[in-house]
Amino acid sequence: MLLDLPLEVLQTILWHMDPGTLFISLFTCKEIFNAAKAKKLLLHQIGSIPGLRLGLGENVPTPELLTEFRLRAAANLLGVGVLADVARYAPGNNLINVRQCVLSPGAPDTPAQLATVYQHHPVVSIYELTADHIRLKAELKMDLIRNGAGGFCNVEVLKVAFSASRDLAVLYRYTLHSERASPFVDEAAAKAKHTLKLVTFHHCRAATKGWFYTSNVQETRDISYRSDTYPVGLALAINGNACIAWKSPSDANTTGVCLYGRDAKLMDACCYDPNPTMMTYDDPPFLSLYRSRSSIAPHDGLIFDMNFVFQGRSLNFYQPGNPIHSWFSSMCNPSSPNATSIQVNRATVLVEGRDWDCYAISMPIHSLHERNMTVPDRLDPICRISYLAIGVSMDNHDAFIVQTEVNRPSASCDHTAELEQGRRLGIQWNALAFLAGWRQGQSSLGTVMAISPGGRRIATADWSKVLVWSIEPDMLHQGALETYFPAHDWNAQKTIGRLRPVRLPSVGVVHSLLWVDEAKLYAMTDRGLVKWNVGHMCSGDREHLSMDYDAWPVDAVAMPLWHGTHG
Repeated sequence: MLLDLPLEVLQTILWHMDPGTLFISLFTCKEIFNAAKAKKLLLHQIGSIPGLRLGLGENVPTPELLTEFRLRAAANLLGVGVLADVARYAPGNNLINVRQCVLSPGAPDTPAQLATVYQHHPVVSIYELTADHIRLKAELKMDLIRNGAGGFCNVEVLKVAFSASRDLAVLYRYTLHSERASPFVDEAAAKAKHTLKLVTFHHCRAATKGWFYTSNVQETRDISYRSDTYPVGLALAINGNACIAWKSPSDANTTGVCLYGRDAKLMDACCYDPNPTMMTYDDPPFLSLYRSRSSIAPHDGLIFDMNFVFQGRSLNFYQPGNPIHSWFSSMCNPSSPNATSIQVNRATVLVEGRDWDCYAISMPIHSLHERNMTVPDRLDPICRISYLAIGVSMDNHDAFIVQTEVNRPSASCDHTAELEQGRRLGIQWNALAFLAGWRQGQSSLGTVMAISPGGRRIATADWSKVLVWSIEPDMLHQGALETYFPAHDWNAQKTIGRLRPVRLPSVGVVHSLLWVDEAKLYAMTDRGLVKWNVGHMCSGDREHLSMDYDAWPVDAVAMPLWHGTHG
């Protein structure tokens, strides 16, 4: 009945469609596709999508306008809730402890990785994650070091963490029971000895093998702890130092944070370190003035996770369920005689013409380096580095894309814009765009967040709800915001724009997220590993694969080896 309407009426209906619905409709019907070839209709729809509107007018041919609309709609992920390709990788016969699965981002020479722990035996499986497939790369078995006589040993993996250099740390507890136990007297429970150990597997490289892991070389350290505490967070630095956060049920107000060193001589000799150096951090400052009523953390001094940054020279600390670090520390030397303090991650942000000093700033997600610039009142040229980050209010949890600029003399500038260094240099931040739909998660998992490698995609998960924001970092750096945001999303008085999210198809409860490129998003869920493809060629396909074997795309073709010579 819709197609029986006159062309003018059908075009009026398409005019009032939101751009995402129109974008999906172009794939469904030839009549709708032909009806959309109207200049005023296309200009109206293009004006509703973020992107520069300069150069688009009545003089542009209609086919070019239609192409521009489709390109912008795909770049902003419009209609992705229907068009996204979803692949599920079920864990198979082995049960995976979802909370102990960790994702590691990729590097230019190595892809992203997933480490999983099976519940039935102390084996850590390393999967290689790429844009096209996953592949099982290694299965690491821990050598159990027993401090005493033999007996039955029960192993429980508590925490797993990757370092920036791709080394893997596993914190496990084993309980050594006495061999004298009988079916009638439970002496084993009375004589059980609980021991915590931290084992590190290195990410090695060989000329013939490339990057690989091995179980033959393991660095093991004894971890001392109070009997009434349990670990809630683990982080590993590139130099082998490890940080563990401890929680006690009897003290819900504080969290103990300890830094464990690495004896280089012992570890180079592949020896066992029964007594590593340890340093205890002071409690973070109490932030009663900035406590939010809607915060899921009952106390502001609670730390649940850590992350080494800036080549292992700094530590970021996170509240429960908070994707933006709340504190940081620049002292990461466990051999220091005195405990160091933890500083508050708070910065001043210019929002709507007013400075607010109660914002937590994430690590920068994008940078722009301009060399040899001449500025007034300076004779020597300078380098200007612009950083983009995410700023979250400590009061109401509103989130913004924020920007700061750093000037350096060109003569002393190394012309590298490290993102991790930008958070240390940025002092004054300006709010550029409001992230509409951002929500501080209220579940036990809180808000899970992932940033794409190019900084063009921001994904958050609140339980099973996954939202994605799309930005063009280069345009935000340039500052022509009034020509980038649509008219209904640009506030000229407050000089701030609004970014609207899109929702991905639900795949279960999300525990962690990782972008491998600008179009492929992996998630570890309670139903296994899931991958969304939100690229411009996606068509809404659904696949069910298994993690028990190497997974390849269905259109992969085995190519025979070429034994001849190329002409």
